Amino acid sequence: MNVAEEFLAELGSDSEDVLFLLKETAGLVEYYKRLLERFELDTLTGLPGSNKYHSFIAELKNRASTVGIIFYDVNDLKYYNDNKGHHAGDLLLQKAAESLMNISGGNIHSFRLGGDEFVTIITNCTEQDIDAVMVKWREGLAVLNSADDGIHCSISAGTAYGSQDYSVEDVLKIADERMYANKVEMKAAKGQKPR
Repeated sequence: MNVAEEFLAELGSDSEDVLFLLKETAGLVEYYKRLLERFELDTLTGLPGSNKYHSFIAELKNRASTVGIIFYDVNDLKYYNDNKGHHAGDLLLQKAAESLMNISGGNIHSFRLGGDEFVTIITNCTEQDIDAVMVKWREGLAVLNSADDGIHCSISAGTAYGSQDYSVEDVLKIADERMYANKVEMKAAKGQKPR
């Protein structure tokens, strides 16, 4: 007999004390769940934040034989903050997050790393799956940008794929490098220098 069983036997199964303790325990469990969610969620965007991302990455090799990673960097956040105010900058980040929420689910996991950086991790996928996710994401972002809200969300993105004995760090690095290259291309197309 374990400690809990001994305690219940001592109190009696029909005891009001047992009912009270069960309710209190359920309340504490719910409280700790909410606390953990707040710790893991980015409060501005509602996406899982960097704490959840780091624990996810630490377990990635155990979860996935193949992986697709998409790094994103929201363009023009400084412009929005400096010229339209921080509220507009927050709206820009929220629109970026919404575009990622629209593609997430199942084996597709999106996170806000902080600032204007986001990542999507696709587990047990093919390279074609990554391409399909990118198409769906771009189409969804275009729909969000069609709103007449004064917030046009431009995002640089880079992808990478890992299979068999992939190194998580290497796949992350490649996706990050490709995202930066995309940012340089997008800035050059607008006649701007990358920062």
